[in-house]
Amino acid sequence: MSDFFLDFDLPKTEFSINHSHKLTFLGSCFSDEISNYALDAGFDVLRNPYGTIYHPFAIAKNIIDAIDGNKNIPILERDELFYSWDASTKVSAKTNIELEQSILSKNKKLVEHLGKPGFLFITFGTAFIYKFKDSNNYVANCHKLPGNLFEKEISSVQKIVEIWQEVLTKLRQTNPKLKLVFTVSPVRHIRDGVIENNRSKARLLQVVEELSSLENVEYFPSFEIVVDELRDYRFFKEDRVHPSVEAIKYIWKRFSDLYFDEKTQNVLEEFSKVRKRLAHRTENSVDLDMNTLKSMQHLENEFPWVRWNVEK
Repeated sequence: MSDFFLDFDLPKTEFSINHSHKLTFLGSCFSDEISNYALDAGFDVLRNPYGTIYHPFAIAKNIIDAIDGNKNIPILERDELFYSWDASTKVSAKTNIELEQSILSKNKKLVEHLGKPGFLFITFGTAFIYKFKDSNNYVANCHKLPGNLFEKEISSVQKIVEIWQEVLTKLRQTNPKLKLVFTVSPVRHIRDGVIENNRSKARLLQVVEELSSLENVEYFPSFEIVVDELRDYRFFKEDRVHPSVEAIKYIWKRFSDLYFDEKTQNVLEEFSKVRKRLAHRTENSVDLDMNTLKSMQHLENEFPWVRWNVEK
């Protein structure tokens, strides 16, 4: 099988993750995919509280607003629901007050999570962004409004780096020990065009190269793993755009091998066995459930930070 792969050594890391760390994932849908595995692995995870966000400006604005305590939520109404220009369509409410309270609650939770020992994983999806003509402000999501209301731009490397240097300064003030890992999503934005997508990804890769040279910042090459190491449409879904389940599992394995220390790897092995027993339990398997609960209790006593994220 190795004949079908390009050998690819991951860059060395100074980071080591264990279950006592808080893991925060923000950014494109690739963040959702990897954070699902982190949840299943028993970590304390906060993932995309504002929904899936693709552009570095939009991700940065959410972090800055949360840290600064900004209560000015840009809101629009569509089809009797209220949305935020800074969040995805998954974040909505029946009234503007409910939406404001929801966003402010998410901001508070994000700051609390980032203030604890842990890691922030940022996945950039595209360098293309839309500006709402009426306000001349960038938006995280167009919320299915007519395209003629927006102006499409591609952001410069310099501008993205400048904004993220500001974000990093604020994050260090919030938690000097917080560690950041940037990734570029391997999901191609074909609607922008194949050539345009490649130019967009090239800018993002250049951005993370500059940012990962800073202290407590690293780059995880998920983009290169899919595009160069796997490099086959077998590892994509039918749309030929999104990585398949097999590809995501492979990336998670590479991620785990790189960042998890030996003790965490051993915990995950034991944890995985119990999770499988939980997944296959039935109403008639009383003895199995009792044994499973005992195993869970043992793990909880030995490793109190492990989170099951399932109903016992």
